[in-house]
Amino acid sequence: MTNEELQNAARESKEKAQRAIFDQYFSYVYTIIFSKLRSCASREDIEECVGDVFSDIYIYYEENKAGNGDISGFVGTVARRKAINVFNRITRRSVPAVSVDSEEAADIEAPDNTVETVERRELRSTLLSCIERLGEPDSTIIMQKYFFDRSSKEIGELVSMTPENVRVRSGRALDKLRKQLEKLGIKE
Repeated sequence: MTNEELQNAARESKEKAQRAIFDQYFSYVYTIIFSKLRSCASREDIEECVGDVFSDIYIYYEENKAGNGDISGFVGTVARRKAINVFNRITRRSVPAVSVDSEEAADIEAPDNTVETVERRELRSTLLSCIERLGEPDSTIIMQKYFFDRSSKEIGELVSMTPENVRVRSGRALDKLRKQLEKLGIKE
């Protein structure tokens, strides 16, 4: 959607313009927010952040500050910045500050599973990148099914498909994902 299309829709009805943005960019925004907050936020925090992103987008365009061209870059930037702000707020609240002097720091050892933790993070990051490369609606279907444990019926409502079509797309998307991972040398 371009800025011009959005402004034309807004002239007809602000609600129509907002719905068009939401319908087109929901999966994109949700994937960005989820990838940034999955390690520290609850599902409710993630969903609230997604709502806040769309609220910011609507406010920005209501003020007519938009530039020309495709708005997907703007939407992605708003989503990333909002996710970073939420991440900082949550992690600041949950991790107390600890003062350690240099003599104490020399005695601290890394936990035994540090290498394993780093490898898991890299694998998770690679997996999410591969899922994003599947494109829509496949990436949304995989994320909702395997990360959020949603049923085919619930996913179908999100992506405007029948549950049967969701199951078929899910199977095909998994095959594509396996092939991508095999090319990277990652096997089950």
